[in-house]
Amino acid sequence: MSYRKKLTVKFFPGEKIIEVPKDYNLKQAILESGLDIESTCGGVGTCGRCKVQVKSGHVYAKGNKFISDDEKKKGFVLSCQSKIKENIVVLIPEKTKAKGKIEKGKFEIGKGKLYSGINTDELAAAEIKPWIIKEKITVEKPTLDSNTNDLYRLEKSIRNNFKLENISFPISVIRKLPYTLRDNNWEIVIILDKITNTLVNIQSVNKEKKIFGFAIDIGTTTLVIYLVDLTTGEVIGTASEYNPQIKFGEDIISRIVYTLKNDGLKRLRDVLLDLINKMVLALLKSSNIDEEDVVSMMVAGNSTMMHIFYGVPPRFIREVPYVTVTNKFPGTSAPELDLKYIKNAAVYSIEGVASYLGGDISSGVLATNMAKRKEITLFLDLGTNGELVVGNCDWMVGCSCSAGPAFEGGGVKCGIRAVDGAIEKVVIDQNTYKCFFKTIGQGKPVGICGSGLIDLISEMFLRGVIDRRGKFEKGIKNPFLKYTEDEYIYVVAEAGESGTGKDIFISEVDIDNLMRAKAAVYAGIKTLLEEVDLNIKDIDKVYIAGGLGKNINVQSAIIIGMLPDINIKKYYFLGNTSVTGAYLCLLSEHKYKLAEEIANNITYIELSVNMKFMDRYVAGLFLPYTDLKDFPNVESLFYSY
Repeated sequence: MSYRKKLTVKFFPGEKIIEVPKDYNLKQAILESGLDIESTCGGVGTCGRCKVQVKSGHVYAKGNKFISDDEKKKGFVLSCQSKIKENIVVLIPEKTKAKGKIEKGKFEIGKGKLYSGINTDELAAAEIKPWIIKEKITVEKPTLDSNTNDLYRLEKSIRNNFKLENISFPISVIRKLPYTLRDNNWEIVIILDKITNTLVNIQSVNKEKKIFGFAIDIGTTTLVIYLVDLTTGEVIGTASEYNPQIKFGEDIISRIVYTLKNDGLKRLRDVLLDLINKMVLALLKSSNIDEEDVVSMMVAGNSTMMHIFYGVPPRFIREVPYVTVTNKFPGTSAPELDLKYIKNAAVYSIEGVASYLGGDISSGVLATNMAKRKEITLFLDLGTNGELVVGNCDWMVGCSCSAGPAFEGGGVKCGIRAVDGAIEKVVIDQNTYKCFFKTIGQGKPVGICGSGLIDLISEMFLRGVIDRRGKFEKGIKNPFLKYTEDEYIYVVAEAGESGTGKDIFISEVDIDNLMRAKAAVYAGIKTLLEEVDLNIKDIDKVYIAGGLGKNINVQSAIIIGMLPDINIKKYYFLGNTSVTGAYLCLLSEHKYKLAEEIANNITYIELSVNMKFMDRYVAGLFLPYTDLKDFPNVESLFYSY
């Protein structure tokens, strides 16, 4: 490529300059410059969010519906659909960095919503029995009569104290062994991994006996980390951030596709590791903890995220017959994974089930303790994807339904993630059809997040703004129903009251995307139950986890046909169960092994080739469902208005 003429691309704001070959993709150039650009479709031109303005120079831009004629005259293009033809200057629209409403984990009881609380005593208790231990031992001194080597003497002492054989000694430990032994008069502190029989580190006896570990959930949308005292089980600190891979694609399929590009896998992994390292360092500094005392990290995540974290190609997860490279990654050291600041830590991950049912679900099932109970429990992890497990202590069956990113803002023109200014609650006045709403952070609205969209669809249906197909009722004299740019839109917040200076609205195309997403979730639930010859009424409890699950109003989700129409008291909200399960595994060898058992005991059903699922999915493209017998309470509620 070096023989090709290089073109100069200058970006504002920031005045970053890079050189690229002719015909280079503009969005790729933006990413390579280190700048962020909003995108939810992975660069295929279907979300319209990577809009930029070319101030000078020429790019070849494919025509698309997201750029109006007026914007085209001003030089606006979709960066992902544009090729650079000459030296250019590009203005990237500034976006205020929104503060995300990220669920950090822990079992929490929601307030002011139509769902029941949960008794945390029913959930998995933290059992403090870590397999990485920190203990003081005495090593026999050498003499002229007994002059065996230092390592042999250390190994003998460990064998005698802990009844372990075939102990592994990293070269980093061997290098410091002679002076550590002699400086401490042959009494030292060892940090020992009893699962792998590996000596993690040796320290002076003057060191504090406490040891620490990190529990981490690598989600498609967010990263959540706990810093944990392994001697007490106390969570010393927590951190959460949006997954920086979002700029390469909103969902896992987009990111898998991106890994097929040159250095794509490396780029995705690099931005992920860079953020994890920054979060780890910040937690260590704020807690005043020495990195030498961090001995372990437990990681949970879906199969795609785990492949990227370990630098393993995830390509075949999305290709028939949809297989992972492995569901269980081996324990390794932090330096081998490019994790900084915790050089002595052993890194483990929670085993997954299949391509679309990963370790985050094994972790979540562990956290609920449903694998130890007789009652029939349905576990739902609702986020970018919908993962489901049903069962009890005798059996478990699971599946994944590709709900897509609609309920996290993707594919919806005014949809955004749960950040400050996002509309999260909506009520519609029956007489005027005006929307009243609540925003995250109580500020002016800038978009609508998943919980708000679910409320909005529910309210529009109940108030007669849309029919059962999700189409606008045009004969009800609704002053907030407008016709613009070849489509009807329903204005939720008018330009004068919004934080963007523009109407915040929902269109029929948006509604169609949301209908498909909710249909996929319910079809997954119904198909999963049918596969084990159960009915919805047979469910004793429904545990809902995940970022979306934490914030939705269950009644609204039932009304639109996303969740089963059962007694609302059967629903329990658990927050981020993935990080909670990782926390439990970090503390307990027993819990870690139980998570492995759970992963191996879940029977996975691939819905993409299941005709029953497709039938249920099509039936779900009505509000709440084609057959109203599935939703008797919603039917009576609807006709009472």
